Amino acid sequence: MGVISSISQHPNGLAPSGSPAAEAQSITGRPYLSWTQVSSYQQCPRAFAFRYVEHADPDFVPSSLLFGSAMHEAFAKVHEHDMEGLPVPSSEDLAGKVSNLLNSSLLPVRYSKGESAESLHALGQRMVDAFLAAPESKPEGQPVCIEDRASGIIDPQIPPIEGKVDFVRLTKDGLVLRDYKTARSKWNPDKVEEGAPQLRLYATILNDQLDGWRKITGLEFVTVTKAVKPVVTLHPVEMRQESVQACIDQIGAVWDGIRKSVYPTRPGWPCKTCPYASKCPAAIKHAGASDES
Repeated sequence: MGVISSISQHPNGLAPSGSPAAEAQSITGRPYLSWTQVSSYQQCPRAFAFRYVEHADPDFVPSSLLFGSAMHEAFAKVHEHDMEGLPVPSSEDLAGKVSNLLNSSLLPVRYSKGESAESLHALGQRMVDAFLAAPESKPEGQPVCIEDRASGIIDPQIPPIEGKVDFVRLTKDGLVLRDYKTARSKWNPDKVEEGAPQLRLYATILNDQLDGWRKITGLEFVTVTKAVKPVVTLHPVEMRQESVQACIDQIGAVWDGIRKSVYPTRPGWPCKTCPYASKCPAAIKHAGASDES
């Protein structure tokens, strides 16, 4: 929700015949590529094909995926209340939303070792409490965009790229783009730089969409650790154009593989939480959990 949604042009409907968007639509049913799709292909092209090309039914949903989505909703709710001039929601209400989302899955939930719905509810409560107590929940500036989608063309040979923008605020210096991450442990500079291309790419797309209305002048991650005592940390990110170009090149390579139906298996740790593992002869079939959501 916010200003961005009124400016963004979503690639809905039928794409022009012969365009990369039309080709993507014929392969996946969507006239664009999402950042999630690109990441999925990079992690395991076969899992990508199960989900986006064959539209196979998953066996379960990983608890980490539901929990990460629930925490993002909780953070967004805080900013929504700020944007609308409403009182900050209580930590109990926010933690309740986390539990509701965990209990709303129509698929079986696959918990990692030692996890349960109850333990994740308690963890969600601790993380919400830590977030509300941190200055990152009350940043300087006016909220402009919360949990909105941005899309744009980054290369004429690649379908439009679409991604979800967690939070954008307007400060005296310009727009600041923020992405939230929940993590097992605190991020070091290398981990921040590993995730930075996504943020830089979104900033490039938004700057093109906004067309002079405002410029993205700041990029940042906010991480909240999944711990007994969660830690909320702000990580500023520098805008580096060479990183954006490298990211576009990687997306181009992914798109080339998709359009040529190149879907090799990549057995490894992702198999532990892959909901399509039972359909893949190469999968490593044992329980586990991912580190990030």
